[in-house]
Amino acid sequence: MTDNHIPKDFHSFESDAPFERCIQCNKYLLDDDTEYIIEKAVKNYERYEAKDVVFDYAICMDCAEEMRKEISKESWQSMMNYFQQNMDVHARLQMQNQSPTENLSKCMIKNTHMDQCSEYQIYAHCRGNKLNMENPPYMISGEVMEELIPLLSEKTIDEMNGFMNKHFSPDPSLMEPIPPRLVLL
Repeated sequence: MTDNHIPKDFHSFESDAPFERCIQCNKYLLDDDTEYIIEKAVKNYERYEAKDVVFDYAICMDCAEEMRKEISKESWQSMMNYFQQNMDVHARLQMQNQSPTENLSKCMIKNTHMDQCSEYQIYAHCRGNKLNMENPPYMISGEVMEELIPLLSEKTIDEMNGFMNKHFSPDPSLMEPIPPRLVLL
């Protein structure tokens, strides 16, 4: 059995502390019975041996469910089909018995080590100040994200971009033409 406390990998980049509030509704997250998702996108700069957090947030399950409703049924089905066809379900079940660090070290789909990914996203399902290991944390490589984006409808991409634009306002001088970010809940 592993320690289920939320590892620093899932702490807020801004505060270096556990997330306390839902990004959408501001609900307090650290009560024992409050379930929520943490998502963090990271860009690797191999040339500089550095990593940069592109965005990170926590969202309560109520708000996450509302966001899921905004994803078109076709997009949702396409994503689920992708995961069914590409994910090793047995390996995913084994993740319940591994440490979060082991779970995050390789892409859940491509098995690529995080240090070999130019970008990746990590996810955790939490309850209060602990990980919910029934749905263990995982990492998805940028390569997987690139394969998922064409499966999404324009409406779904617009919804996801709307969420990102509402909550994250990068410095315009840092912006370059990039594909839409996929927010998986």
